Amino acid sequence: MVRDANDPDRVFDLIEALYASSDATQQMVERMSRDPGISRVLQERPRLGRIDLEALGRLPEGTLGRTFADHLRECGLDPGLLRVLEAPDAASYVKAHLFETHDLWHVVTGFLPTPEGELGLQSFYFAQNGSRVSMGVFVAGLCFTFLRNFDLCEVAMPQVVRGWLLGRRAKLLFGTDWKTLLNTPLEQVRASFGLELDKVDTLLRESESARLSLVPIKA
Repeated sequence: MVRDANDPDRVFDLIEALYASSDATQQMVERMSRDPGISRVLQERPRLGRIDLEALGRLPEGTLGRTFADHLRECGLDPGLLRVLEAPDAASYVKAHLFETHDLWHVVTGFLPTPEGELGLQSFYFAQNGSRVSMGVFVAGLCFTFLRNFDLCEVAMPQVVRGWLLGRRAKLLFGTDWKTLLNTPLEQVRASFGLELDKVDTLLRESESARLSLVPIKA
């Protein structure tokens, strides 16, 4: 991934490697289980499952499902190739659920499927669940940026800040039964989770304007 963060398979491979430690995974599950809502999710284990792209494409414009279908098509992603993993226990469910809902999180948070957008989403993940997996992907992405595409820092770091702010302000997305929301307008879904994209984006623009106003003008 450090060599090529633009390859989505490398992201999934890194996540697989980070989840390979049973101790780390169990610690994450134990930490998440302290939240009553997440504890219930880990017992019920709602799944998105296989995606019917044609059916989603027939949903009304502006719904979560239709926007999701448009996102997959624009990115050239074949949902038939997306990994749908078995989840016989809580630990395997965490990985399976995050794998199959990754692009849905892109849609609801508004992060584009670009290197800087991926860094922003990983920052969002970490702000929400504090897992070493999201931090591992985030650090690998930063290493790629530092070693291979340093100019990306200028656009990537604002996305990192955006992800952190959105993640800390919003309700937890993990464990959502997304199938029940696919026919719901996307803006309504965002509002229900407290995903205040406009407010956070405005805050970032105002912060940048204030910073620039303090930069001394060279003679």
